[in-house]
Amino acid sequence: MDFSFPTTEAIEGRARLLIPDVPRRKGPGAKGPWPFYNPTMAVNRDLSAIALAKWPHSLQHVLDGLAATGAWGIRVGLEANVSGLAFNDLSPPAAELIRVNLGRNGLRGEVWSRDLRKVFTERAFDYVDIDPFGPPTPFLGHAFHAAKTPSGLGITATDTAPLCGTYPKTCLRRYVAQPLRCPQGHEIGLRILLGYLERVAQAHGKVVRPQLAFAAEHFLRVHLIVLDGLREEGGPMGYVIRDHRGAFVPADQREPEAIGPLWTGPLSDPAFVRSLAPSEWTSVPSQRLLTTLQAEAEMPAFFVTTDELAQRHRGSPPKLERFLQSLRNAGFRAARTHFHPRGVKTDAPPDEVVRLFRAVAPSGPTAG
Repeated sequence: MDFSFPTTEAIEGRARLLIPDVPRRKGPGAKGPWPFYNPTMAVNRDLSAIALAKWPHSLQHVLDGLAATGAWGIRVGLEANVSGLAFNDLSPPAAELIRVNLGRNGLRGEVWSRDLRKVFTERAFDYVDIDPFGPPTPFLGHAFHAAKTPSGLGITATDTAPLCGTYPKTCLRRYVAQPLRCPQGHEIGLRILLGYLERVAQAHGKVVRPQLAFAAEHFLRVHLIVLDGLREEGGPMGYVIRDHRGAFVPADQREPEAIGPLWTGPLSDPAFVRSLAPSEWTSVPSQRLLTTLQAEAEMPAFFVTTDELAQRHRGSPPKLERFLQSLRNAGFRAARTHFHPRGVKTDAPPDEVVRLFRAVAPSGPTAG
């Protein structure tokens, strides 16, 4: 089939995809008149294929809601053995490209070119993926209103600058929440996103249970189970504030510097995350990310960085593994976090974190 744009082949995971042959750059992609494909998002699709291969409920009908080239749904079909695939994209050329890519990979699936919100009024699915160009907020009310219980929902947010505190007014307008720009900004942003999803779900008589949530590259990603709000309690929500020690503690929403509302519970289901395993098609960076997510799955909310501790206490940051081992030797749990290369999650009280940091930090000028 001839398209109005040049094409080339991309091999991603197990899939062989025909994609638009256009200039690309690392990070967020530039939208154009052609079906959108961003190779940077491969880690998103890697983890999706791994997660859906172990999803706790039956997946007979799965929708790639904003499918573009069909990469997400095709990889899930090939690598997670999911049948009953459906694809939707508002762009007719994208729908045609999806059909071609299904044929190239020996898969079958329904393909539509419609407004996703209209699709929700006519069909119900066991799992829906929503990965928009821009914020997911325009689709969420329709998605939760139509969601079966139980069912799965995958949400990607690429508007990390508002969620993580660079544009707080935009975050307040879009997610009705106050962020904070700081080294923990991505975790705060992810918790704001989860909190917003819970609030929208509750407005439609549903509640959410995060199965896997993480930040990578330029996006935030959550995989949720949607449950009946009449039978299940809502998830843990609240506000936090950063105290004089740099720790995040519960706060009243009336406090001027209160952060939130946000999800205060676990970001992922530890048992589910531990059950996940990379496949032969999972990239090395995604395997590393999964290993870190598994290690931190049972850690408390928020983390400290050795950079901040060094600046606050006028020392030099120790080797991260040495600091982790000092926490463990003192009887506390401690793990690296995927949110920050020098971040540590631990159940040690803030004063103990400082004491143990000082014990292992080399003397010298403050690290930059």
